[in-house]
Amino acid sequence: MLGAHGAAVDLASAKAMDEFVAEFQKKTEQLDILIHNAAMTADALIEKMSEQQWDKVISVNLKAPFYLTRQLLSLLLRSPQAKIFTLVSRAGLSGLAGAANYAASKGGLIAMTKTLAKELGRKKILVNAVNPGFMRSSMTENVPEEVLQQNIEMSPLKSFTDPEEVADFLIYLSSEKMRRVTGQVFHFESRPF
Repeated sequence: MLGAHGAAVDLASAKAMDEFVAEFQKKTEQLDILIHNAAMTADALIEKMSEQQWDKVISVNLKAPFYLTRQLLSLLLRSPQAKIFTLVSRAGLSGLAGAANYAASKGGLIAMTKTLAKELGRKKILVNAVNPGFMRSSMTENVPEEVLQQNIEMSPLKSFTDPEEVADFLIYLSSEKMRRVTGQVFHFESRPF
């Protein structure tokens, strides 16, 4: 099976991920690129955040990338140039008031990316993270306009990140031109953390 293929999977459910992996392994002998780009939010100040809000965000944003990487590792090991990418957030570096669960999940994902780069480097698998910066998406569609404007003002370029530019960058990183870069976090914004 060649090319990119999408699938709808409940990333908070190990059973759903196991079913996906079993089906995927029936169709695929080798996996060259694995991109962990799913994320969710359940924002609340820490005194109002429920354990369920905490657990769901950590499950989708951090546990699922761990789980799927482990379950798909045998397919990645069959590729001569396997690469894993995680999409992270500046919240994982600087925190985000009202979103301790999201910030913790993205900070954990950054640490996991750097650790996997060390563990899997000897197996010739590159592992890097991309912080796409603030962009309009289904995850940000309910963000108040004043918060959107604050993010534009904090951006050195006074704009949102273009999702197509992020996709093009991931395509470049996935190409054969990138053979020795691992354990890095690439940022789409240069503002201080």
